[in-house]
Amino acid sequence: MLAAAALASTGIALAPANAATVSQTCKTFKGTVTIKPGLSTTPGPQTASATGSLAGCTSAATTGGSGSIKATLKLPANSSCQGLATGKQTVQIPTATITWKNKKTSTMKLTAKTGSGSTATTATITGSVTKGLFVGKSVTATMKIAPKSGENCTPGHPIKDLTFTNPKPFVIH
Repeated sequence: MLAAAALASTGIALAPANAATVSQTCKTFKGTVTIKPGLSTTPGPQTASATGSLAGCTSAATTGGSGSIKATLKLPANSSCQGLATGKQTVQIPTATITWKNKKTSTMKLTAKTGSGSTATTATITGSVTKGLFVGKSVTATMKIAPKSGENCTPGHPIKDLTFTNPKPFVIH
């Protein structure tokens, strides 16, 4: 009983034999997204790039326990503040690369889908590792996005900078 309580308090869950093996779980996933020329009330094409950090990663022996991520995002051709606020957006992330603390890399192809209503600025990320450490493994993550202070989609204040944090771990399985 005591052993079961100890396992439960550490957050370790026993999975059925046919479940996917988790290769890496990072508790913290945060960073920024830069959008050019910037979201406004007029829909239009945008380019976007993201940088972030991963921390609290286990198994630390495989990666060094942390890493930095860089990604290129392909936003919808009609991107706007209304789309950001409404949600139900799909953003392709054709290339995202993690450079782990131990200098190994994982290159991924991902898709982010935002919710709607109260979850319009929360994205569920899915995809796979296409090259490097963990190649062929699936990736799942959730990120909550918010505009930088002062960028509120009013004239002269387009949304060019977003921050993101993770309400759930970043997982490679």
